[in-house]
Amino acid sequence: MARMANGGTTRARPVFTDRIFRCGQSDYYSDEILLAGRTHTTARLRAIADAGFSGIWLHARLRELVPGRLFRSCVKGSDDRFRALASLCARTRRCGLDVWLYFTEPLGLGAGHRFWKDHPELKGHTGKAGLGGEPDASLCSSTDPVRQFLHDGFGQLFSRLPLGGAILITASEHVSNCWSNVMRPAAQYASPVDFWSRACSCPRCGPRGPVEVVCEVINLINRGARTARPDAKVVAWDWAWNMYLAPPYRRLVDGLDPEVVLMGDFERGGRARRMGRSREVEEYSLFSAGPSPRYRTAVRAFAPRRPMWAKLQVNTTHELATVPALPLLVSLYRKFRYLREAGMRGYMATWNFGCRPDTLNAFAVDRLSRGRPDRDRDRWLSRLVMEYFRLDGNGRDAAAALVGFARAGESYPIGSNCFLYFSPVNYALAYPLKLRFTGKPMGPTWIAHEHGDRLEDTAGDYTLAELVELLERLHSRWDRAAHRYGQALQSAADHRRARREVGVTRVAGATFRSTWNIYRWYLARRRRQAQRLSAADKAIVANEIENVRAALPYVEADDRLGFHEEPQCYMFDTVSMKRKLRVLGKLLQD
Repeated sequence: MARMANGGTTRARPVFTDRIFRCGQSDYYSDEILLAGRTHTTARLRAIADAGFSGIWLHARLRELVPGRLFRSCVKGSDDRFRALASLCARTRRCGLDVWLYFTEPLGLGAGHRFWKDHPELKGHTGKAGLGGEPDASLCSSTDPVRQFLHDGFGQLFSRLPLGGAILITASEHVSNCWSNVMRPAAQYASPVDFWSRACSCPRCGPRGPVEVVCEVINLINRGARTARPDAKVVAWDWAWNMYLAPPYRRLVDGLDPEVVLMGDFERGGRARRMGRSREVEEYSLFSAGPSPRYRTAVRAFAPRRPMWAKLQVNTTHELATVPALPLLVSLYRKFRYLREAGMRGYMATWNFGCRPDTLNAFAVDRLSRGRPDRDRDRWLSRLVMEYFRLDGNGRDAAAALVGFARAGESYPIGSNCFLYFSPVNYALAYPLKLRFTGKPMGPTWIAHEHGDRLEDTAGDYTLAELVELLERLHSRWDRAAHRYGQALQSAADHRRARREVGVTRVAGATFRSTWNIYRWYLARRRRQAQRLSAADKAIVANEIENVRAALPYVEADDRLGFHEEPQCYMFDTVSMKRKLRVLGKLLQD
């Protein structure tokens, strides 16, 4: 048994050594290390520790912490940042947590940055970073000064700070190593965005190829860290390695130092059947339980001789990121049963959203990480909800409702990242029904933006009619499960937990219903914009008015609802919902 961080009751020791979470109030896109004294309060750190996690992660840039000779003249505030990080490490340790830093190194700079005037010989591949902005140039890791910067920089970090470890992404939209955002012609990566380079323009790294370059970067970082501290942990995350070669990436993994931890994406590479077709899962998912064949293959290939983690989301995903958690406990049960049986060493439980420790999902993950869960899924669900809500009863009805949410999720439009990345699902309760469509592109779901109206952008390999059909099934089945859940939780002794949980499920259902109304309105009106509303059109408006009104009291009562932790903003709130109701009311009056 192990004592809880708050000094309270004891509980079984976890079977996973590393259980990494994140403080949801920290802004990924800001200087979050420098601001950690404000965002990572002792109360928040203790809440994460009490929820059963062993560490937190923050985004870091090596040159902003350890500029060295290369960056001393163009990086400001590194000493302040380092002191802030040291202070955070001390405070987290008092709460029973470690600090982990997430890196995309060697991180490039803007192609026009003044650094390149002093060091033109270090400039490597030039490419577009993400969805906007000027091109970035890679800091070429085939040059000795960059190699030394990586090795010595991580050596300094681990010698001066009691870090839990470093988590590395080496293939992504960021321009870091010279192959980091290059999509090879035979890539296995299905992407709805088109900012990838098609060839490596670096004359040094191009001929070496991505496997040699990426292995060298990871090993340099690992050796620098372990030179300073032999027990240092470096985690190589396989995100988007299928841009380079086919899973399980054997040539790349075999080229890594044996102590480097391999972290695989648990659901990516899976399949989900929708509208009579098998669709690929290429994102975090709770509606798809996994593990994907890709992850299973990696476990069989590497777990016997290399420590492995899973990257997953335990609260929510891009599938709906503006509620604190989706009640998909059936999915979590399946995920963690597999992780335990496969002997995984740890997991990273969240990206930069879905970071609330005060959810039933977080409670369930703690229970799944300790002891031995009942092999009877429904009995485990029943006992879980009885414990969490202090139910006066056997919990069978609540467990049946949780199974109902899982079955509803079988109609979520999985398999097209176009829907995940560009649909209005995260802000549907604030998204108005319009008489005129301008053809404005839909923006990314994880960034605050002006609403677009070109829903074709979100369809991917679905038709709009197929999306309408799926969303109708999703919201109707979800609402039935939510009704049953609410009835089952009426006997809860913990009224606050039950009230908030019911509110979350109701608002999730209202969001799915709003999304359904948005798509069927668009399908009905896009070629009839000059015509008066038909009776069917008015029925859609009336349905949406009823839906938004029903969701309002729950949103008023719980300030977690509508907030997206990645952009740190509300994507819907009572003000925007009431504004939408006024617009809808005028549609019926005209």
